[in-house]
Amino acid sequence: MYDRGVRREARANSNPRAAGAAIGAALCAGIVLGAGPGCAIRPKAPGAHGADASATGLLAPDRVRIHPLTRVDRDARGRTVIICYIEFLDQWSDSCKAVGQLQVQLYRPVDGRGGRASGLGVQELVWDADLRIADRQRDLYDRATRLYRLVLDSVPEWVGTPAAGDAPTARLRAVFTPDSLGGEERSLQAELSLAGGRPMP
Repeated sequence: MYDRGVRREARANSNPRAAGAAIGAALCAGIVLGAGPGCAIRPKAPGAHGADASATGLLAPDRVRIHPLTRVDRDARGRTVIICYIEFLDQWSDSCKAVGQLQVQLYRPVDGRGGRASGLGVQELVWDADLRIADRQRDLYDRATRLYRLVLDSVPEWVGTPAAGDAPTARLRAVFTPDSLGGEERSLQAELSLAGGRPMP
């Protein structure tokens, strides 16, 4: 009786299908239990995730920039406007949306050198966009470019005048203050020089 039992077990293990099923089950068990070398995902200790591992930290903008698509233009009535494109980038430098308060500032350069030696220049105008409001998000976000598109009106005529040499005629600054979470608040800033209504390289 003992010999027959051994022979039956031997025949079952020699069956290719049975052996394959057994190997597959073992591999699945190794993956699920984390026993397989090189494929295990080890759990982190409590409190080891850090603030940037939360959903808000991962998806929140890490920096802002005024996109080179920004330009001076004319509206339907012939008035000077600035078509300003704002881009938010996450920690992987991918474009993302942002929730918070955005302000775009217009500066007039001093000394014909863009005011770089003495600051931005003289502030002329300020535009505010509250990106905490769903309707503003919908109206300003351009899905085709994945940028926020702001039409800045009441722009002075001198903004679009040709520049003398390589000097900028205007400078824009974007200041973004994200929605405060946990009392932490950090502003993101970017600048762009315009010459003759076009971005400078």
